[in-house]
Amino acid sequence: MTIYSKMRISNPSPYFETPEQVLCDKKLSLDDKEKVLRSMVLDANLSIEATAEGIAVGNLSYSSKDLQSALIQLEKIKKAETVESIDLQTARFQRIMVVTTVDQDLNREIADFAYDMAEVTGGKVFLLNVVPSQFEGAGLVAAGRIGTTIPIVVADNAQIIEDRGQQLAELRVESGSNVETEIEVRGGDVEKVIVDYADDCDADVIVVGSPNRSWLKTLFDPSIARRVTKSAPCPVLVVPEAA
Repeated sequence: MTIYSKMRISNPSPYFETPEQVLCDKKLSLDDKEKVLRSMVLDANLSIEATAEGIAVGNLSYSSKDLQSALIQLEKIKKAETVESIDLQTARFQRIMVVTTVDQDLNREIADFAYDMAEVTGGKVFLLNVVPSQFEGAGLVAAGRIGTTIPIVVADNAQIIEDRGQQLAELRVESGSNVETEIEVRGGDVEKVIVDYADDCDADVIVVGSPNRSWLKTLFDPSIARRVTKSAPCPVLVVPEAA
């Protein structure tokens, strides 16, 4: 609390002739204004008591009724600012992008998380799956439907994309949510595709899963969560896999 507000809270009469002046004082916070008005109420009550007992007191230019009206008005302002603050917070995460992988169980966990968030904020969910342009693992390529791997062979990317799109549609149905959803399957470098799609859909937040992995596997094969966090154009929420 500043010295400015302390002086006016402890003795408001030298500074304010009316409650409206308190409400218009830009140097006082809403809480400080309420304290000043309540001090003025106390002064008004003491003045009434003193007058009733025949004690001469200075005339106050404000009445208890005026102060009560000012307090009600202040309460309305505080409620309006609270609602506005909540609206701003929820609006921040209305476009929720979900990065799915070949782990369908983990996909369900992060999708449920994203849909719960979207229902709270009144937002939209964007489900993304990336078909890598080059396989970086040891002998298997993530192809076909989500959750399947096949030996390195010449695969039909169009069919892979169609299969994964269908499985994302199933994931959306399994969520049981009525939240608006956009499904996207793209081929290319995983990290670049994720960042590009986040820009395309103007994502407010990216939700990724963090699978339970050994420290050795993590060392040689960094997770998507770690890679995306470094270059994402918006906040990244990492949902850990259930034990």
